[in-house]
Amino acid sequence: MKVLVIATGGTIGSVFNGTAIDVDASQSCAVAEMYKIEYPDFDYDSIAPLNLLSEQLSAADLNTLGKVLLTVDIALYDGVILTCGSDNLGYLAAFVGLLTCRWEKPLAIVATNLILTDPAANGYANFSAAVKLIARGARGCYVPYRNMDGVMYIHSAVDLRQADLSDDFFSFDDAYAVMENYEIIPKTNYKQQMIPDVFDGEHLPQISDNVMLIAPYPLIDYDAFGFSGKRAVLHTLYHSATLDSAGAIKMMERLGDVPLYLASFRSGRKRYQTAVDAINAGAIPLVDISPECAYMKLLLACSQDRMTVREFMEG
Repeated sequence: MKVLVIATGGTIGSVFNGTAIDVDASQSCAVAEMYKIEYPDFDYDSIAPLNLLSEQLSAADLNTLGKVLLTVDIALYDGVILTCGSDNLGYLAAFVGLLTCRWEKPLAIVATNLILTDPAANGYANFSAAVKLIARGARGCYVPYRNMDGVMYIHSAVDLRQADLSDDFFSFDDAYAVMENYEIIPKTNYKQQMIPDVFDGEHLPQISDNVMLIAPYPLIDYDAFGFSGKRAVLHTLYHSATLDSAGAIKMMERLGDVPLYLASFRSGRKRYQTAVDAINAGAIPLVDISPECAYMKLLLACSQDRMTVREFMEG
């Protein structure tokens, strides 16, 4: 088995320099080297197209990563492991999962809660689980991550939620599986989100800051938002799939032709009046997709000109 490791930085490629934790190019593939020491037969190539703390991720960085994913010759490998930071893991995993939705090889995304030299770090365990996932050979994009309860959860990349102040990660629905003694125990169906087949090595996404993301909170001031240069707006919802519809509807008058998407609704659930009012006024509901994945899908929709944003989102 041969694996391609794509390193992008993050805590898993960082060290404590005496003052702060920061990325170190010499440590970009440290976790793979740790694994090879324990398992000398582990065969891998590595590339490091990015080397940054994940909170610094830019549109240019996403374009760089997108080019790698769309041009790499995966036929040379049994699978791919992408290492990255955890601060925006929910978003980055969705981006990678969407762009590789037609891959016939497995891909695993690996992060860590602490630097690898910390005995409490889960990065090495997550990487080990990723290798086992690839050895299994099932196509798909996965995020293995051991939570503080000691359980190794296997998430579908496009279903992963963004972490809050805890070290744990959860799925929008349920984790695809758990791993016990490197045996995969499925909990639900593997979840995939497809995008139209408009990207390839000749047609790369050109991500830019043209999608606005709005989250609900009490006393939200919609008048404070400006939409210059935006092609779409994504408004996330409270847990009951609700929002301040009166304010959002007034905002839509200023949006003009810029579409307002709402994420996320669950299929088969009754909707609250506020959600119904916003949809009747022209807001577009997104169903059974995590807010993180909806945002990254909108970024991709607005990064191409081969179809309209709405056609892309419905494709």
